[in-house]
Amino acid sequence: MQTTDVVDIRIEQELKEILEHLQNKGWEPLLCDSPIPFYDSAVMCGNPTMTGDVVMETKLIPKELLGMQPEFLITVQGDSMKDADIQSGDTVKILMTQNIHDGDIVLARIDDEFTLKSYCEDENGESWLIPQNEAYSAFSLSDKLNVSILGIVKEVVKKAPRISYRDCMKLIKKAKAKQMVHKEISQLQISRAIRKIAPLVEIARHWYAVYRVMADLNIVGEDDFDAFIDMIKTEVNGHQSLPTRTELQRMAVQSFAKPVILWNSSNAPVQGKRYQDYLKIARTMEELLTT
Repeated sequence: MQTTDVVDIRIEQELKEILEHLQNKGWEPLLCDSPIPFYDSAVMCGNPTMTGDVVMETKLIPKELLGMQPEFLITVQGDSMKDADIQSGDTVKILMTQNIHDGDIVLARIDDEFTLKSYCEDENGESWLIPQNEAYSAFSLSDKLNVSILGIVKEVVKKAPRISYRDCMKLIKKAKAKQMVHKEISQLQISRAIRKIAPLVEIARHWYAVYRVMADLNIVGEDDFDAFIDMIKTEVNGHQSLPTRTELQRMAVQSFAKPVILWNSSNAPVQGKRYQDYLKIARTMEELLTT
């Protein structure tokens, strides 16, 4: 077996393990394994424009995202569709179809010019192409124009943002400063914070938000619920709803099992207002301990 074959097998195995790991964590990864045409020309999100000499390449996308009808990718340029969250530099996947409905975003060809706009028919049956930016005007597809609709936008692939080194360093310095504050938290400050946060705690499970912050700050150990409970009982023993190990463990699931900064309302053991209540307690406790 050649060295390249061994490397390919190892990469394939690593990729398989990564996909399985992501699936176990609740993600839904898709493997880019199917080629689709990609035209090396920008379609204007502004006034119609000539495409010039178009060079076709191919890009790989997951087969799960491919339909039965022909599709291709093209890059967006301009800002006339910004209110539809289609920005310059994004890539759009065009489904070639004549089955157009009001509100669809279409790739239209006007004579030898191309543009990306929303499509709609008015009450008189007249067809319009409409930008999603008030700086641009809609225009009708009158009989005087040689217009054809090539297809509709099926998917938008966002241009990945890149954070500047300067902004990264600002965040790193902020995190380091926060770590230094964490190391300087005194027992007196902890005691005061617990007593001040207690009135916000209406049920025993709310104490989990307090515990999670204290664990994030290394005041108590991860999953050391007993030490936390003893600390709360020492400071506010007369509280109407003292924490219990059972109630705390019930909340240590999904995103709540992670640091507060990673909490996610769509993946939490409580939703809506109850989620906001926990988040408010956590943020208030962190502020009491770090300021």
